Amino acid sequence: MGTEHSIDRGESTAVHRAVRAVRRNRWTGLIVNITPSAFWLIVFFLIPLGVMFYYSFGQRGAFGEVLLGAEHLGLQQYELFFVPPDASVPEAIWWTVAWIIEGLTPVELGLAAGEPTPYVQLTIKSIGYGLLATLVSLAIGYPVAYYIAHVAPARYQNLLLILVILPFWASFLVRVYAIQILLSRNSILTTALGILPFYETGQSLMNTQFAVLLGLTYIWIPFMILPVYASIEQIDFTLQEAAMDLGADRFEAFRRVIFPLSMPGVVAGSILVFIPTAGAFVIPELLGGPRSQMIGNFIANQFGAAGNWPLGAAASFVLMGIMLAAIGIYQRYGESDLA
Repeated sequence: MGTEHSIDRGESTAVHRAVRAVRRNRWTGLIVNITPSAFWLIVFFLIPLGVMFYYSFGQRGAFGEVLLGAEHLGLQQYELFFVPPDASVPEAIWWTVAWIIEGLTPVELGLAAGEPTPYVQLTIKSIGYGLLATLVSLAIGYPVAYYIAHVAPARYQNLLLILVILPFWASFLVRVYAIQILLSRNSILTTALGILPFYETGQSLMNTQFAVLLGLTYIWIPFMILPVYASIEQIDFTLQEAAMDLGADRFEAFRRVIFPLSMPGVVAGSILVFIPTAGAFVIPELLGGPRSQMIGNFIANQFGAAGNWPLGAAASFVLMGIMLAAIGIYQRYGESDLA
């Protein structure tokens, strides 16, 4: 018995020493903290992303299967996305630039002999939706954020912030369907708009570009208000008073002092609104018509009814490149120069 107790005591001491050594190791904390997040990031983000990237170089088979053999791999999906069948790469670039210029001018200029591919047109159209929704969100959201951060009494600020995020307490789809009801024929909104001279009372606004823009702005405007509010709240408004003491009027003091100091919030909010709106899928699907579809709808269709996963994957990475460019702009102007 005495010998067995001595052996057990020795084993227990060895285990305690091992546990103590693990606890004292300087890498233990790092490994414990990183492992769960690294596992999640690798399994649910990097591996699916890698699979999609690999698929984007494949081909669609005759029955919708994905052909990934060495003889099928290439840049054909990206070429199909960017280059029209009867054009070279320089011509495709010029046709795209000319198409954008002609889209921004009221008259037909006839700059190019052709048009970019429908996929490029859809991507540019989605970027336009994203930019327009971002500008409208900024135009509406900035005064709201300014009022909450600087004008509203301190005891009401938390209540106003709760009201800003209150729509998130309801389901995303419920909010979109609510907009459908408001924009449908003979609704309260469309009936009230009858006071406008150019609008027929009760006319439906569904399946229009206006409906898509309204839905995008309504859903994502809190992501503009909150960063701008956080930025304005940190501003020392005695700087505005100093500018006015030096001769600036209230508007000039705002334009030259307050607004530049709030730019980090404006840039952050613009990125947070632009990224989800440019890649939106549900809102144009439920509120827009055939002419209001966006690149997100095209990607979803390729992975669904069309059954062309390689082209859908290539379009996804094109959209991802646009998003990364937007984040790069934020890194450049939102943090370095303006922070």
